[in-house]
Amino acid sequence: MVRNRKAKKIFFRERTNVIAAVFFILGVLILGRLFYLQIIRHSGYLEAADDQHQVNQEILQSRGEIYMQDYKNNSLAPLVINREMGMLYIVPKEILEKEKMAKILAELLEAEIEDRKKVEAEILAKAKKPGDPYEPVRHKIEPELVARIKGLELAGVYFSDELIRYYPEKESAGQLTGFLGFNDDKQEGQYGLEGYFEKELAGEKGKILADKDLSGRLILTSETELKEAENGSDIILTIDRVVQSKAYEFIRQAVEEKVAESGTIIVMEPKSGRIMAMANYPGFDPNNYGEVEDIKVYRNLAISEPYEPGSIFKIITMAAGLDSGAIAPEDTFIDTGETKIGAEVIRNADNKKYGQITMTGILENSVNNGAVFIALKTGRDSFQKYARGFGFSELTGVELMGEAKGNLGALNNKGDIYLATASFGQGITVTPMQMISALTAIVNDGELVKPRLVDYIRKEDQEIKKNEQTSAERVISEKTARIVKAMMVSVVKNGHTKSAQIAGYNIGGKTGTAEIASKDGKGYSNETNHSFIGFGPLENTRFVIFVKLAKPRKGIFAESTAVPVFVKMANFLLQYYQIAPEG
Repeated sequence: MVRNRKAKKIFFRERTNVIAAVFFILGVLILGRLFYLQIIRHSGYLEAADDQHQVNQEILQSRGEIYMQDYKNNSLAPLVINREMGMLYIVPKEILEKEKMAKILAELLEAEIEDRKKVEAEILAKAKKPGDPYEPVRHKIEPELVARIKGLELAGVYFSDELIRYYPEKESAGQLTGFLGFNDDKQEGQYGLEGYFEKELAGEKGKILADKDLSGRLILTSETELKEAENGSDIILTIDRVVQSKAYEFIRQAVEEKVAESGTIIVMEPKSGRIMAMANYPGFDPNNYGEVEDIKVYRNLAISEPYEPGSIFKIITMAAGLDSGAIAPEDTFIDTGETKIGAEVIRNADNKKYGQITMTGILENSVNNGAVFIALKTGRDSFQKYARGFGFSELTGVELMGEAKGNLGALNNKGDIYLATASFGQGITVTPMQMISALTAIVNDGELVKPRLVDYIRKEDQEIKKNEQTSAERVISEKTARIVKAMMVSVVKNGHTKSAQIAGYNIGGKTGTAEIASKDGKGYSNETNHSFIGFGPLENTRFVIFVKLAKPRKGIFAESTAVPVFVKMANFLLQYYQIAPEG
């Protein structure tokens, strides 16, 4: 009995010790957990708590837009805008008649009948995915089509809004605008105006850091941080919407008719330097820039592809010779049909011989040997000084990404042959923009005007940064400029370019048919570039036009290829601006 009582005491004492030990261990664990939570993880949980009571997010900005002029209506026309469009998606599990839905959508989304079956199959495949809660079908759907599809009330068919960079002029201005593309995972303007004005167009994101109440509403306090988003600026161009459209139409027709590799046309107002049109063909649609076969089409040939200009450069040679005093307008030259320089022999086109010929006659008949005569009398150093003065081998500064300088390096070489070939535009390279810019000095009484695409930049608060025309730079004397200008009118009236005449107006111009260097660097190929540069009218000149066709297969000389484009453009401008005939 006594033994049992002692056994029970020992049993209860041991159980009490076990329970105490368990509670002790639990206490240690709890204290350890509290230490971990309150000391070690304190900052982490504090941040989590802040996240539940604070909002910290970016405020997105709106990208600036680009506008052209509509001079007839005294208004602006959109060239690049931000446009709300629709993204169509489907929820497969909600669609009962999948085949019917796919057929209806394909007919609405695809205009080309031969492509509808493919689109229908793609939509149907997405609709048949089991348990799929979301399948995107098509981006960039026009608002009108969005409304039409919504009106059908198709089960499982939905739209979400998309803010899209939209280019209304499509192919006709693709190389001018460039596009909004991706650099890694960041959207950036690329090529053209979008690339050149990336900083101005992009603007800056904003940010807000503030407390919020239990319902999620912001609580504005003295500790609230708010940086407003700064929307991008709008760029207002000098480009005329109607002139741009016509320029693209004319150069496209010429490239197709003459089976050329490409074509370029620029229209400029010479007194102000305002570019009214700049178009290339082939072009590309910036709305679908990823669909091009060759990314070379992104380049703006008017500024980024220097070429040997050929005989249009003879107007620069003539201006240099006259202004330097190396020749006089009344001088004559005896053309024997060839000029020997060392082992090289220079001949005229078609091996023609002109005998005694005037300085004006050299331009009228595009006499290579006459140009060589003028250049050699002018001298290499003086000739190069004038060429650089006209802006060659320098950037024009036009507001576009990707401008090239061209190359007058051949004039640094010893030997008269390099100067001789440069006199008629071979062995040196220029850009179309440089060439049309140089012509402004001739039609502006000797003063070179910088070309410009931008009229002004407009910020959201209506602050306007006007792109004022910088002072013109004198390149040649007023007397020289007027003589060369008159010679160019004589070229059209009496020379190889009679087809450029327009009844009632004095039109000036010069053709150039230039051989293209062989790809192996050994001499020249049988391929040619055809150019024409001209102006009108003679008095109070309103426009200068540059036209180039690369490697046309139909037409031997520029008179039959590039000149007709000029005539179409000039006739249109004379009517569009209602320029009265000259007396």
